[in-house]
Amino acid sequence: MNIYELYELKENVHHGTKDFPIEVYYATGLMASYHWHEECEFIYIESGSATIRIGVESFELKEGECAYVKADTLHSISTENHNNFCFYAVVFHPSLIFTDFDICSKYLSSKYIINSHFSSNPIEDKVIEAIKLLCNTYKSKSFAYELKIKSYLYSIFSYIFEHNLFQKGASSENTKAIDKLEKVIKYIHSNCHSYITVEDLAKVSGYSISHFSRFFKALTGKSPIEYINRQRVYSACERLKHTDLSVLDVGLECGFENVGYFIKTFKKYTGFTPYQYKQKYSMLS
Repeated sequence: MNIYELYELKENVHHGTKDFPIEVYYATGLMASYHWHEECEFIYIESGSATIRIGVESFELKEGECAYVKADTLHSISTENHNNFCFYAVVFHPSLIFTDFDICSKYLSSKYIINSHFSSNPIEDKVIEAIKLLCNTYKSKSFAYELKIKSYLYSIFSYIFEHNLFQKGASSENTKAIDKLEKVIKYIHSNCHSYITVEDLAKVSGYSISHFSRFFKALTGKSPIEYINRQRVYSACERLKHTDLSVLDVGLECGFENVGYFIKTFKKYTGFTPYQYKQKYSMLS
């Protein structure tokens, strides 16, 4: 994966196979904007650090630490140091370990909220080590590796509940905030190639303009305009890589009305001018 791969808000990717729905991804320098999928996910940082946003929660995930994202949850990954950032993403469907009528399926339901952040300490290290073993087993794919991977997942979740690395229930306020954020993010992803104002986004959220701006910055770490521009740059990266459109046409298609502003904004987020990026990453060259 490269640094500017664009994630859709709802991933339409099948992770793993129908009879073994798990995939372990290794990524370097990747930034993932807000997205969600039907699978659960463990993120293990091999080197560097990143800001992880899961629902309304935000935290720094450092080298050697792990994050957990439950199914159907909006989340994103961003980093300031792309060159030294490597991580594993273990993405698996809950059906891999629990069936609908399995008594254990309740442990992945909304009844329990598993901790999102596992840092280095005597208790949480056990979870992190099990994730690393799972990743290595998946890479090697030795005989009966499927059994080992399922056993690691069972061990991880049983350990989490045995050591109280979870909470019960979810506050209605958090749920409302996540719902509002999801509506706004979906609107931005669908309309970022058109003219969007903060007032438009405030209407979508149901907040006043001033309250919306504070709300959005608190949950995403960016102002609405910064987030919109970043999405436009991601879209521009895809067009520069996969089409023969000129820099001017790409900028206009992605919602930039001024080519000078497009070049300046593109360089801010990628470190390259659009032309330099096209020369370096274009699939058509």
